[in-house]
Amino acid sequence: MDARRAPVVASRSRSSPSLNGAGPSRALATTVTRAGVFLAAALCCTALAQEAPRGGALFLVADPSLADPNFGKTVVLVARHAEVAGPIGVVINRPTQIEIGRVFPDAKNLAGIEDRLYVGGPVARHVFFYVLRAAEPPPDAVEVADGVYLGWNPKHLKALLERNKPLDGLRIYAGHAAWAPGQLEAEVARGFWKSARPDARSIFATRPETLWPELIRRAAATPARFELPAGDHKGGSPWH
Repeated sequence: MDARRAPVVASRSRSSPSLNGAGPSRALATTVTRAGVFLAAALCCTALAQEAPRGGALFLVADPSLADPNFGKTVVLVARHAEVAGPIGVVINRPTQIEIGRVFPDAKNLAGIEDRLYVGGPVARHVFFYVLRAAEPPPDAVEVADGVYLGWNPKHLKALLERNKPLDGLRIYAGHAAWAPGQLEAEVARGFWKSARPDARSIFATRPETLWPELIRRAAATPARFELPAGDHKGGSPWH
């Protein structure tokens, strides 16, 4: 990768519409509405089959020098998984203007709820990840903080939205963040990311626009670090 260029995320869909917190593009609104409660089977392609330990999750906090529009001033909740070669996660501080009820029109209990869909990342924006407070581990989920899980199981998400309080302790993200083998390690080495310990208060922040300034101050002296085992070129490095 040219050292003069900002990093570019791997596996970005050419058809993925542009979106930021200022307001959704019409293309994404159409895409997620069509998806409805029938969540895309493409989630299976991530091969996330077993739960990773909570110690494998962290916040990646974008350094002010990171100019990539997909990740500038973002906080990314990332985790490891035994079946995935590299880290996977969601941007947690980019809400859209799309109400969740528009995305899942068949979920009747969402009527009148103003909670918004979040942009999880530039990869596969037609599929949904979610973070959930839960007393027990949900299916196909990774614990990222005490009692908080990052999930991707479409049937479980559908069931959550059918609860009497469907968005209680739940946030939903269109798309996710992922990196090519070794890409994130290279970005870290160039100083584009800091790290911080995930916590429920930050994940479910009521004012997500204040999260990046808060965490960049907290993480200013804590650059993200990775260790690659000898001979490991798959990007599946352990977290610290």
